[in-house]
Amino acid sequence: MADYVRQHLLPYLASKSKTSYLWEMISADKKLTRFASRMGVPKFMLPWLDRFFEPAEIDLVLQLAGRPATAAETARGSGSIKSTAEAKSALERACRRGTLNRRADARYEPADFHARYEIWALFEGWRDVPEEVRRRINDWEMAAYTKKHRRHVADLKKSRRDPSVVCPEYVLLNEAEALLEKVDHIFLWPCNCRAMVEGCQKPVTTCLRFSNNRGLGWEISKSRARKILHEADRAGLMHSAEIGIAADGTIDGAICNCCADCCFPHQLAEQQSAQKLWPLTRYVARRLRDKCTTCGRCAKRCPFGAFRIRRAPQKAASGGKPERRPEKQIVFYRDFCRGCGLCATGCPEGAIVMDTLNNKRSLWEKIL
Repeated sequence: MADYVRQHLLPYLASKSKTSYLWEMISADKKLTRFASRMGVPKFMLPWLDRFFEPAEIDLVLQLAGRPATAAETARGSGSIKSTAEAKSALERACRRGTLNRRADARYEPADFHARYEIWALFEGWRDVPEEVRRRINDWEMAAYTKKHRRHVADLKKSRRDPSVVCPEYVLLNEAEALLEKVDHIFLWPCNCRAMVEGCQKPVTTCLRFSNNRGLGWEISKSRARKILHEADRAGLMHSAEIGIAADGTIDGAICNCCADCCFPHQLAEQQSAQKLWPLTRYVARRLRDKCTTCGRCAKRCPFGAFRIRRAPQKAASGGKPERRPEKQIVFYRDFCRGCGLCATGCPEGAIVMDTLNNKRSLWEKIL
């Protein structure tokens, strides 16, 4: 907080009288406190407010707090904005940055720090804060994600699911391609999990969303989206369809190309003992022994250790020396398999097939 005041307000306040200076310093601190409370900024992030918000955005949030307004109404209620056009420009910019939300009735209202943080991490100054701060804010974001979806995970454990709730499901590469044909628009976004967590070196710009929240995604063709799917698969990213079906039948959500190192859904699954529910498992791998050449690619690609390489015991030859290098064996642990299909798409011999599980929680049959 003090850093924000020093960097943004001191140049303005320096020209004031001592009495006016002290009064405005006190007012500014109260103003920033009210702003941080309204946006839900965690206390440990207060010294870094200037990295996320501009003074004009703070004024807009406080003006709109509790009383959403149109651009014209915002212009009338502001002392610094002179016209509806100027207000519209400022409001839309704040929306794109995740500071405000635009409602269906064309009124604007404050968003929250989760929304602003996501946009900031994806497109702006993620490296502007120390690693320790990044770690803490990721823990804070993960706690919010867990709280939001804990009930949905509990419902899945009881074999219940609301079709309108967007839940992740593992999908095979060909299914992901088929889903792309069912939606009207596809927008390419960076993966927010990998952008925030930075736990691996896999590609980041891989998220295929079906709506363009805040207008920041790049609309792409279906052929380009299919190419991205295949590139992600070669890089060892799992395909997860985070989908829901609205009352009018519209498919909502995205195809996420996930890793086990950064992905929030996978972290939630470990926390909640829901490893085959979030994302939802719909397949299990099966190895065709007569085709397998024990190359080991399945073991290298499996994120969960379902395929592993084991060496057969060495046989001693004459003189007590090993006869030859131990034979390599592929061992499959079915209970560890989550049905993501990376083993099958990576097998050069086609020695792995994905067997369908009868999972009544899945929405897939309703979609395809």
